[in-house]
Amino acid sequence: MTGNEVFAELQLWEPIAAPAIETQSRSPIALSSVRSLYLSHALSTWNARSYEFAAILFTATAFPNTLLASSLRGLSNTVAALCLSSLIGTWIDESSRLRGLLLTISINRATVILACFAWFVLIHDTQSPHFPAVQWSLVTLSGSKPWLFTLILGLGIFEKLSGIGNMISMERDWVPALAFSPATNLHSYSLTHLNSIMRRIDLVCKLLAPLVVSLIITVTSTRGGIVFVGGMSLICWGSEVYCARRVWALKPQLREPKSQSRIIRSESTSLPGTAAFEFCSKQWAQLQAYFQTDVWAPSIALALLHLSVLSYSATFITFLLNSGFSLIVITIARAAGSIVEVSSTFVAPLGISHFTIPDIPPEPAEDQEALLACPQEVHEKGHAVGLARSGLWGITLQLVNLIPVVLAIWYLRPLQSTDQPISSTAASADPFVSRPVTTIIMFTFLSISRLGLWVFDLTTQEITQTRVPSHLRSSFAGTETAFVSLFELSQWAIAAIASKPEYFHWLAVSSFGAVLCSTAGYAVWVRRQRGHLLHWERIGKGCYRAKS
Repeated sequence: MTGNEVFAELQLWEPIAAPAIETQSRSPIALSSVRSLYLSHALSTWNARSYEFAAILFTATAFPNTLLASSLRGLSNTVAALCLSSLIGTWIDESSRLRGLLLTISINRATVILACFAWFVLIHDTQSPHFPAVQWSLVTLSGSKPWLFTLILGLGIFEKLSGIGNMISMERDWVPALAFSPATNLHSYSLTHLNSIMRRIDLVCKLLAPLVVSLIITVTSTRGGIVFVGGMSLICWGSEVYCARRVWALKPQLREPKSQSRIIRSESTSLPGTAAFEFCSKQWAQLQAYFQTDVWAPSIALALLHLSVLSYSATFITFLLNSGFSLIVITIARAAGSIVEVSSTFVAPLGISHFTIPDIPPEPAEDQEALLACPQEVHEKGHAVGLARSGLWGITLQLVNLIPVVLAIWYLRPLQSTDQPISSTAASADPFVSRPVTTIIMFTFLSISRLGLWVFDLTTQEITQTRVPSHLRSSFAGTETAFVSLFELSQWAIAAIASKPEYFHWLAVSSFGAVLCSTAGYAVWVRRQRGHLLHWERIGKGCYRAKS
């Protein structure tokens, strides 16, 4: 790009000139601090992913031949996240960083341990050689099972909400406070770098935790898995707290107070009325603060993607099973998709760096002297352009790769009636054998689409981290999580209405429509920020050179 082109591009980003990341002098992050931060996040994520998967297996064991219990768990957790996520974010904004993180860790660990104890009592594991003499008089009572499951549902809600709080506190409060501005080239721990490592830890735990839990249950028993999950939470509890306190003690910026942290509380609590009215007033204040930012559009675009069933979700896996795919094929495809997802944490930083406008434009003109006098501002604006570009390429990559996936799903048809058991026809009608090309196309492009999704996720996360004021980051993230829960709940409702496998093709089309709307909404936002989406003049020059 010429100097004038760079100058024009940066001038379009003038409204964002006050980034939320503090640029005051900070001490470089020591390697020991980074390791403690990563370890605390890894332990929290591992335990969360382990219980998330294990609870599905525990529910299926305790309540076989019915989906009611599983549906109640998912519904209660999603509704709780929808109603309370924004308030949790506000509470984190108003609390000290250490207090907020430690409290979410402790509540999460305590609820998982208590829930595992309840699961252990609830599940009759008569085939277990490790617990042959354990007898509980409580489970012999006919009316105890509903009460125990109700207790588990309540603990699950606290586990879900504390997990959301832990994620918001770590990713939207601690990490931005620790990261340096992109313009300060004092070390390699930029916000992009830290976000990528934290997301990589999350995705690796998402891949490995279910495998380990499944292995433990297979080798021992369901109760053995319960003891493993509960024991891990108990053992990791102290280590998570120690690592968080260590990072807090070593980094003075974490101990700095958050300015203007009481604005939303004063606005909401000053309104008279009942508790229900005050609750609604707080929610309304959260929505107003959310939509008053200039980055709500990319946030909504990211949340809208959770309306899609075109992922390795329970709904899609059920469709694959009813279409005749063997479990081993599905497992291999899902593992390959997870590996691609992890690779996105390496691709995203490279993409952001590639699309970032250079710090000092070549061939500076006289009217650029004021801009060049502030190299830090130049870099921050150039980095913002790189984020917007990377996000656009990421979500476009997802959209384009979902086209052959939808076509493949339309070509595939459930090879059996829903009244027949899956195992009766799956072995003889596996589409991987009868339609190998269609199967490979579907799984390959679906996995590649996950790369685009997580590149878009990482860039959008950094956009909201850097352009939302520091005292509103957590409440903004809480409202975003509420929208995610809303779209997830809508996805389940649509899947419940169109529950027959032969209707899944329409679900795939509607999911593609949701991704298309998300892409269009984000593209409109980028165009408003940059003034354009593509450099058509450069494309024209390239085409002219190719012809000549």
